[in-house]
Amino acid sequence: MKTILNNKHYFYLLLAIVGGGLAFYFAVLGIIEHKGNFNSMEFIKSTWTENQYAKSLSMDFWTGTIAGTFLILVEGIRLKMKRIWLYLLLTVCVAYAFGFPLFLFMRELHLRKQQ
Repeated sequence: MKTILNNKHYFYLLLAIVGGGLAFYFAVLGIIEHKGNFNSMEFIKSTWTENQYAKSLSMDFWTGTIAGTFLILVEGIRLKMKRIWLYLLLTVCVAYAFGFPLFLFMRELHLRKQQ
């Protein structure tokens, strides 16, 4: 169990790679489906209007995203991590599923350096 806890940063990195890759993959499929056009408002609107299940997942995602974004800011400032703005930018420009686990990975490395 101690080995797992000592290597949890690799799990965060794996999540960042998988989350970013899947988000990118489905975004590309959406762009192909819309003949090369990406409409960000249509993208956001589709998660709110499709059905009640989609709305449930959207509420779950947005609540978690807000909490995770707050954690990036608070922990980044508390630990005096450099470039916390980069994780926020990656979260918006790539995917939350990429930016947040990447922040957790870098946080673990930062904590290891402090020890």
